Amino acid sequence: MTPTVVRAASSASFLALVPHLLECTPRESLVVVPFADGRSLGAMRVDLPRGGPTEAESIASTVIGMACKVASTDAIVPVVYTDHPVTGGSDLPERALIDEIASRAGICGLRVLDALVVGPDAWACYLDPAGTSAASLSEIADADARGADALPRTDQFSAAALPAVDTETAASVARSLGDVDDTLGRPRDRRRLPLARRAEADEIASLLADPPALFERAVTESGRLRSTMIAALAFCLERPSLRDVALMQWAADVAAGDAVLRAQTAFSVGTPFPEDLARPMWGEGARPEPERLRTALEVCRQVAATVPPDRRPGALSACAWLAWAQGRSSHAGTYAEEAIRIDPQHGLSAIMLSLLDAGRLPEWVFERPTSPAGRGSSRGYRAR
Repeated sequence: MTPTVVRAASSASFLALVPHLLECTPRESLVVVPFADGRSLGAMRVDLPRGGPTEAESIASTVIGMACKVASTDAIVPVVYTDHPVTGGSDLPERALIDEIASRAGICGLRVLDALVVGPDAWACYLDPAGTSAASLSEIADADARGADALPRTDQFSAAALPAVDTETAASVARSLGDVDDTLGRPRDRRRLPLARRAEADEIASLLADPPALFERAVTESGRLRSTMIAALAFCLERPSLRDVALMQWAADVAAGDAVLRAQTAFSVGTPFPEDLARPMWGEGARPEPERLRTALEVCRQVAATVPPDRRPGALSACAWLAWAQGRSSHAGTYAEEAIRIDPQHGLSAIMLSLLDAGRLPEWVFERPTSPAGRGSSRGYRAR
């Protein structure tokens, strides 16, 4: 779930806000937006059921259970995004699923403020007394306060696509990684490198000498990463102990990175790993700073996109964890599945897929974020 507080004045304006909450315009999806005191706290997305009534019941139970975990939730708005036409049928698409959600919401004491469906031809409200009346999609675009062109055009999967990288940078990073592998493994081979490449290898080795400092520079200089820094990050993310230092530091601060690095070093000689340092890895503990996680994810996406495909699983697994830590389970699954495709035995990626299959998200994504006074529109959301 994305911890963004929004308010909307109508169903159309609410539908204009949902893609901004998710940072994508979903397809074949059920989105449930939890509310507390009339204000939205974010949005959760799951795939629409492909099977029969049993799957719809399971999905309804899961999403209502997740909504109940969000602090102070007292109401929800479910939204169906479907590829099937909204108009022309005897009823709206996925009516049975919405009925299941409404039923379970009532059992849990949650009000259903609205229930909406968006198709390729129109949008409509399940609660409309007319039953199947529909409205133009242009109403959604017109209601978007940021302008119709600002609506996210990517779906839940394409939004996780790695960024484009120029071939020169990719070639430079691949060459640097090979040089560092050689020089760290066989120091005397360093003298065989041309002077320019020797200087690059030395710069990367210098960055690797202090991993927490490297990881902190990565998130503070994310918009201008040199190829040597990308190569150093890729080297670290390929190594589980250093990758975990990076993830725990990005979830907290550089002091946490230093502590985890010390603990990893001690663990390698038989000292038990402190439980309090491990808890964030499993989604327990204090809520990380969302912007810091987003920046770290963009850094790891850049690393994954730049390195040779066979060396991507480490960076991809870091992308999976960072997406999961933000409640973006669809994106996390995309990154982890790609890592497993490259390396079927990749440990963290397999763990991430197990967590996702179990429907587990970090505890902190269900916390109600503290928002600045006055954030969002001054208008309240009015259900039909």
